[in-house]
Amino acid sequence: MGRLIGILVSGTHQRGLQAVLWVVAFVGLLGVASWIVAEQVSLNMRAETQRSLEGYERLRTNVLATFDEMDRRLTQPPCSAAFLEELRRIAFLPDGINELLYAPDGVVQCSVNSGRLQRPEVLGEPDVYPDNAFAMTFWVDRDLGFLGLEGMTGTLAQRGPLAMVVPLQTLPAIGPRWMEQELVFRFSDELWSHRDGTAGIYANAVSSDGPAFGALLSGVFHELSCDAGGIHCVASRSYLTQLFGLGWATVGVILLVAAVLAAWVAQQVHRLIQRYWSFEARFLRRLDKGSVICAYQPLLNLRTGIVDGCEVLARWRDVDGTIVPPDRFLPIIEKQGLTERFTGMVVAQALADLKSRLPQGVNLQVNFNIFPQDLDARRLLPIFAPFLTEASPFDVVVELVETAEIRPETAQVEIERLQAAGLKVYIDDFGAGYSSMHNLAALSVDGVKLDRSFAMAPDHSVMSNMLAHAIDLVQASGRSLVVEGVETQERLDALKKTGMVDFAQGYGISRPLLIEALISYLAEHGPRPRTRPRLVA
Repeated sequence: MGRLIGILVSGTHQRGLQAVLWVVAFVGLLGVASWIVAEQVSLNMRAETQRSLEGYERLRTNVLATFDEMDRRLTQPPCSAAFLEELRRIAFLPDGINELLYAPDGVVQCSVNSGRLQRPEVLGEPDVYPDNAFAMTFWVDRDLGFLGLEGMTGTLAQRGPLAMVVPLQTLPAIGPRWMEQELVFRFSDELWSHRDGTAGIYANAVSSDGPAFGALLSGVFHELSCDAGGIHCVASRSYLTQLFGLGWATVGVILLVAAVLAAWVAQQVHRLIQRYWSFEARFLRRLDKGSVICAYQPLLNLRTGIVDGCEVLARWRDVDGTIVPPDRFLPIIEKQGLTERFTGMVVAQALADLKSRLPQGVNLQVNFNIFPQDLDARRLLPIFAPFLTEASPFDVVVELVETAEIRPETAQVEIERLQAAGLKVYIDDFGAGYSSMHNLAALSVDGVKLDRSFAMAPDHSVMSNMLAHAIDLVQASGRSLVVEGVETQERLDALKKTGMVDFAQGYGISRPLLIEALISYLAEHGPRPRTRPRLVA
C-alpha cells in the first residue's frame, strides 16, 4: 500500500501510471464500444457546432455593445447634424457595425451613412418581435435600397428608437469534412429561415432529440446549438460513413474509437488522481495533530555564551512519511484561513515535546511564529495558556511573521495585552517584507529579529555592510536583538564583538533539531538546572 501511495504522490511514475490507466480504460471500453462511439461523435460534433456558433456570439456581443454605446453617447436632437456626428463616431468602433439608424416605431428617419432621409422609411411588421432575451426587434432580408444600397438586402435590428444593419454572418469557410451544417434565423419555435449551409439539417435536428446510442443505430448524428437569445442556431449532421469511410471493417471502427476514448478516459482519471493526490489536497486532508512535527533551532545567548532558548519551527509529515518544510505548506495555510488553527497545533505539539523531556530546573525561552492576522490576545492567550502557568519553566516569545502589513494602531493594543499576560513579542524578519522602522518605533515590542539575508550575505556585499547599520538601529530603539542566518564562526565572532546582539541562531550554531536531539544538545550547550520561581505579572 505504501508503495502504491508513493507512486501516486511521486512525479516520476506518471507516464507509467498513464499507460496503465489507458490499458485498463481500453479493455473496459471494448465492452461498451457502441455507446462510446455515439458519445464521442456527439461530443466532437457539439464542440464543432459551438465553434461555428462563436461568430454569432461575437456578433450578438457587438450588437448589444453598440446599442449600449448609442444609448450612452447620443445626446443631441435626433437626426440633427450633431446627432449624426455622434452616430459616425460610434460607427467607427472596431466591431464591424457601421450603418446605424434612428427608427422610432419602426420608421427610419436618418442613418449614419445616408443622413436624414428625404422620405422616412416604414419598415412594417417585424419578423421577430422584441419579446426575446435581448428585447430587440428584427427585420430579416429587407431591401436596403432606401439607404442607397440598391440591390442589397440585410437584417435590421432595433432596440428602442435606435436600429442598425446587422452584418451578414456565414458559417466558417473551413470546417470538418465529416460534418455538414446549417445556419438558421429563428422567428419562433415553429418558424425559421435558412441562412447558410445545407438546407434541411435544422428541421431534422429539431425532430432528432433521442439519445446518442439511437443515433448510432440509425447511422446519422445531429447536433443543435443556439445563441443565448435562441435567434441564431447552428445544426450539424454527420453520417457514420462520413466519419469512418466506406468499407471499414466494424471491428476496426470499434477498436479505433475505443483507443481514442481510452486515451481520453485515462487522461481524465489521471487528472482526478493528480488533483486528489496533489500536495495541497493531501495537506488539507491530513492536517491534524499527528501530522504536525516540531523542529527546534537553538538560540545562542551571546552575552552568556549559553543556549538558553530555541525557535519552534513547524514541519509536516506527508502520507509517504517524508518531512515537508514550511515554505511548501505555509502559503496553503494562509490561503485557506487556517493560521490560528495551525498555530494551536504547533503550540500543543511543542508543549507535549518539551514538557515531558526538559530536565527539571532548566528554564528555556521558546519562540513561536504567529501570523499578523492572528494578532488578537483574546484568541492567542488560550492557545499559549499551558505555557504560562506559574510553575512553567518556559519564557514564551511570539514572533510576528510579517507576511502582511501590520497596523500599528491596532497591533499596539494587542501587544500590550500579550505582554501583560507574560508573553514577549518580537518583530520577525526585520528588514524584509512589510517590516519597517515605523513599526519598530510605533510598537512596544520586546525584541527584533533581523532577516537572515543580512547575516548570510557575503562579506563586503551591500547587505553585509548594512548589517552593522541594522544592528545600530535596533540598539538605538532599546529592543533585544536576534540575528538569524549565522552560518560561519567568523560571522558569529563578529556579532559577539559588537556587544549589541543578544541572541544568534543559524546553521553555524546548530541546525533545527527534533526534540530528542534538542534535549541532548541542551545537555551540552544549554543552561544548568536551577530553581527559579516564575514571576507572574
